Amino acid sequence: MKAMVGVNVAAAVLCGAVMYAGTQHWQEQTEAQASEVKTAVVHKEKQFSDVSAYTKNLPDFITKQIESSIANKKPLTLVLATSAKEAGWPQQLKKELAATYGSDILFMVKTLSYGSRTTDELLSSHIAHQIDELQPNIILFEAPLKNDYQHLTLDETLENTEKLIYQLKDLKKTLVLQPSQPYISQTESYEEGVEAIRGVAEKNCVYYLNHSLIWPFHLGEYINKNDGRLTKKGGEVWGNYLVNWFTSKK
Repeated sequence: MKAMVGVNVAAAVLCGAVMYAGTQHWQEQTEAQASEVKTAVVHKEKQFSDVSAYTKNLPDFITKQIESSIANKKPLTLVLATSAKEAGWPQQLKKELAATYGSDILFMVKTLSYGSRTTDELLSSHIAHQIDELQPNIILFEAPLKNDYQHLTLDETLENTEKLIYQLKDLKKTLVLQPSQPYISQTESYEEGVEAIRGVAEKNCVYYLNHSLIWPFHLGEYINKNDGRLTKKGGEVWGNYLVNWFTSKK
């Protein structure tokens, strides 16, 4: 399974003022109101300052969404579309986001687990529509390299992934793409697949969250020998990477 893909990206981009006026009769009330506003502004600045400690690894376009969410008190719905079970790294990430930003205060996390379905099957099942029904603000989508490699050529996977990206971009929500877990194949290198998917992401101006470098060369304790799925330890490694990306904590 061989493929050549490439191209480049480009990417791009609160403040308030307080005024008061009044007569001598209303001066005390006005000063009290001004004091309350000042306290609220200081609180908001502290809030943004605190959040900035957790958003160091995030791209600007997500940091801006977080700040806007806090300012408007409207939580962001984060949809995790993945082959992993909800009880795996998605639950780990949900727990850590709640501990960092507050439970359902900033992130409302929803998981759409597509299991062992290939890109062919995801297209035919209209997964973009399923994701849209969850009303996402941010979509973290796993390109199912592991599911595809025994059934499709890499060229077919790349073509299907591009179609999925088109459908997901049509939702007009923030889209982040990540590769699947590692797999062991006699015909294709995981790294080759990861780089090929990167090319598709960059070609379509989609942010690529590449966790592939966290995996050690020897995957024995991270992948189940029977079905090739991640062990509990493997799931935790993936989860820790995503927790660190979203919170800068691990």
